[in-house]
Amino acid sequence: MEDIKEPITKKESELGIQDYLSIGYVFLLILGVLYEAIYYKFLGVNIFEYSSILDVLISPVSVITGDLKLLIGLSLCVVLAIAYAKLLPKFYNWLSKRKKYQSGKNKEKLDKTRKAFRENSKQLVLVMIALYIIGAFVGFGIGRGGKTKKRIENNEIKITHQVTFDNGDSQNVHMLGKNSLYIFYVEENKKEVLISPIEGNIKTIRKIVE
Repeated sequence: MEDIKEPITKKESELGIQDYLSIGYVFLLILGVLYEAIYYKFLGVNIFEYSSILDVLISPVSVITGDLKLLIGLSLCVVLAIAYAKLLPKFYNWLSKRKKYQSGKNKEKLDKTRKAFRENSKQLVLVMIALYIIGAFVGFGIGRGGKTKKRIENNEIKITHQVTFDNGDSQNVHMLGKNSLYIFYVEENKKEVLISPIEGNIKTIRKIVE
């Protein structure tokens, strides 16, 4: 009696597009939260105390779309990571032609490295992209937070919005950020970071065009 052969299926370790999208979203979600935590920490605010679950879930989108420089930086990071991964094989080929790597332990080590790269080139590209993006989120968070803190301390902020409260009072402020529940701002000629709830408190937030 002949053995019944099982149909050839995908390896369990292989991931589909949906899996990569899910992992990518979780990755960006963590980085979005990390970026906001770093930025607001410089301002003396624990952002987690003022965030809803919705704010956390949409943090990657709000962070990326809220800062054009970050969006451009992330795009450059992806391009540089892919370019770096693509240039590595050419670099190894160049090394293999050098006399130092023609024989002996150096050749053996280089051959192992080249083989490992060929077998895991896709994973390497993903790792490089991930590392570059992590660097971008953390770097921009530190840079933006530190610069904003310094401007507040030196009273060098620019008025960006006019906030009108439900009681009729209006304030010209520099908007530091906002989410679904609160706005974070500094009043004109002041150095204190203020936090105001939006619901039942703020009537309008108008951007001042310079």
